[in-house]
Amino acid sequence: MIGSRVKILLATFNGEKFIEEQIRSILCQKDVIVDIFISDDNSTDSTKKVLSKHFPEINVSVNSPGTGSAGKNFIKMVSKLNFDECFDYVAFSDQDDIWLPEKVSVGINLILSSESELYCSNLTKWDTATNRFSILKKDFPQKKFDYIFEGGSAGCTYVFTKEFAKKLQAFIKDVDCANWKNFSHDWLVYFFARSRKFKVVIDSNSYIHYRLHQENVHGHLNKLSWNTLKEKSSQVFDGYYQKHIKNYIKYLNKDSEEYSICKKFLKGYFSRNAIILKYNTELMRDSKKFLIFAILNLLKFK
Repeated sequence: MIGSRVKILLATFNGEKFIEEQIRSILCQKDVIVDIFISDDNSTDSTKKVLSKHFPEINVSVNSPGTGSAGKNFIKMVSKLNFDECFDYVAFSDQDDIWLPEKVSVGINLILSSESELYCSNLTKWDTATNRFSILKKDFPQKKFDYIFEGGSAGCTYVFTKEFAKKLQAFIKDVDCANWKNFSHDWLVYFFARSRKFKVVIDSNSYIHYRLHQENVHGHLNKLSWNTLKEKSSQVFDGYYQKHIKNYIKYLNKDSEEYSICKKFLKGYFSRNAIILKYNTELMRDSKKFLIFAILNLLKFK
């Protein structure tokens, strides 16, 4: 494992405040050789100037026009991977976190020891307003059909093998995410892995300080608060899960059990709740999250 080469895919957009600190934490990774590729989504601040000033050696591609979201930017980077280049693993990076020095090497070691293709982990939430740290738990036991309803963890924890990346690249050629509202690259990658029977390992430890701040796209959803509960309620009532499942069902075998689950979930109130009742323990990893999900679906009459 020591000396493994890792291609780091880093998505940026208006990240001038934090990008330098994040990149320096990546360059300090122990026992691996990192090669950072940055895809900037046409930033309007000084992100590109910061990169050219402090890291002129790093390859930066600018999307013009921008893809419109971090998830689509990451998927575009995967589609551009050149497998003739010398690397053994791929990892995703956000623009505003801090990686502990052993983050990538631990991921690779767990991939090897568990004979997995995809690694993800818990995160350490870093509330910059209070400078407090707390664990965001993602390592609940995997369930048979969880990938239909949720991702594995935040994409910034993902590390995966080159062979997995090749198959992922082939898969996403058929994925149309242009009009996919709230598209999530971490969910898509987890869906691909689990639906294609790749083994995924979720680490109970955290080697990343996941920065929460006002500009953070998803940060507010990771705080246990009344606002979070309201947000999750609005997701269910606005058909968040139906909209995603309408996209994911396109990439499932029509003879599979998971296809049938999706079809019945989309059929209507009684069919949807019958599926939730029948498969309850197999749909989400976190029992508390599932309970909220089940209750809200009972209250959603459309």
